[in-house]
Amino acid sequence: MRIIIADDEYLARSSLRSMLGELNLPLDIVGEAANGEEMALMVSQHSPDIAFVDIRMPKLNGLEAIRMSMSASPQTKWFILTGFPEFDYAQEAIRLGVSGYLLKPVNPDELGKVLRDFIEENRKRIAVQNKQFERELIALNYGLTSLELEEQDSIILRFHFIVALVYIDSHLAEKTKAERQFKFCRTIQKLFDQSLENNNRIAFYILPSGELATVGAWDPARMNQAERRVREYFQALEREASKWSDKDLAFTLLVSEECLTYQNLQDQIDRLQKFAPLRVACGIGRKIDITELNLHVEKPGWLLLSNLVLNVCHFYRAGSYLNYMKALQRLEKFLPGTYLADNSTLLKALSDFFYRSMNCQLAMEQSLRQWMQVLQRHGEHLLNETPQDEIQSIDVIDQVISFIEQNYRSDVSIGQIAERFYITPNYLSTLFHKKTGVNFMSYLKKIRMLKARELLADPNIQIQQVAEQVGYFSARHFARLFTEQFGCLPSEYRDRSKNR
Repeated sequence: MRIIIADDEYLARSSLRSMLGELNLPLDIVGEAANGEEMALMVSQHSPDIAFVDIRMPKLNGLEAIRMSMSASPQTKWFILTGFPEFDYAQEAIRLGVSGYLLKPVNPDELGKVLRDFIEENRKRIAVQNKQFERELIALNYGLTSLELEEQDSIILRFHFIVALVYIDSHLAEKTKAERQFKFCRTIQKLFDQSLENNNRIAFYILPSGELATVGAWDPARMNQAERRVREYFQALEREASKWSDKDLAFTLLVSEECLTYQNLQDQIDRLQKFAPLRVACGIGRKIDITELNLHVEKPGWLLLSNLVLNVCHFYRAGSYLNYMKALQRLEKFLPGTYLADNSTLLKALSDFFYRSMNCQLAMEQSLRQWMQVLQRHGEHLLNETPQDEIQSIDVIDQVISFIEQNYRSDVSIGQIAERFYITPNYLSTLFHKKTGVNFMSYLKKIRMLKARELLADPNIQIQQVAEQVGYFSARHFARLFTEQFGCLPSEYRDRSKNR
């Protein structure tokens, strides 16, 4: 907590500073003012969390200085320092919006209670604000609202950002992998409390395509402190990802550079997703920043090689022997044209990926030809097995579709559904597209638009109410999506319905 003390008596300031130091709380006294003008200047420079203000000060009294400072630092909590004869002033200060007052001489126990209460209240307030920030990001990503509808003072438009996408590669059964992912997510969410403050935000959510994403944001006007706490969170995230990775499962972080705008953030997410296959060649189970990805993109064949390996592993886990062998043949044809044999780092990365993704051990001393023979033999048991995950997948998607149709009015996300059915969001996204031919978001939007069309047939329901009943925050955004789906505005559709 950043604190300012404003009192024209040096001994009073010194006494209060000493008491604050003995409380063993996370405090930083950023300034001491001897008059109201000094206090107003300090507040504009430091935006303190708390200011202790004596009512009787020269140049500007305490109430005048507070009134002048409130617009410069609207989040500051004000506490009046007063004697008994000035009680009327204290009452006026409370009407002005201060948080309370302390009688002189200040009682250390009373001071401690004020600060501990503030810490708890502030923690709850920041948690609520952070949850709202996370919901705004989810709403933007899931098409519930759009950027042009954001208020001018919105954090989405003012803050700087950094994002990390989390990729999980493992040969474990889908349910086991999902359980580990959700436990990892709950661990990461506990890191929030250690990093959040008034001038930063952290979100952790699942993208419509199934990837885990965590976004840190900070006020550029408070860059040093706010950004530092966000960076510390990302360092803790990297440590946790490393801790949760083992020989059977790897958490890989793909991290963006600093994004000065929300649109820049979205561009970085798109780029990270596009180049995510390169984790195969870079090495999984660690942090890979976008600068490293950009370097590897320039290396001839690396992105294609990574995609070919991913296809082999995908068809193996899907239990599709024929497609697995075809993917393996495409990989084998490509390998002689690469510099793979002379690159021990790349060989080790590929060997590690095949082991963690398919439980297939490839020795470094073996030739590429021997690798292909091992991979062929490893896939042969698929001829005699039907994976249990594949048997269950058809039933799961039917249940998911039923869930969407029953809950389309709510903030339905692929992460929420995945946890409900004990599978990873990324796997659910793949299964859903395979079964329905469209991605999760397209299907959800179609259901909402069809339900909206039914509701518009009732002239007693306002269009704003229709938008809300099918899960959209903004009638304007809803109208745009409706027009894309049916070629006319909701109001036009309603008018046409009346004339039929």
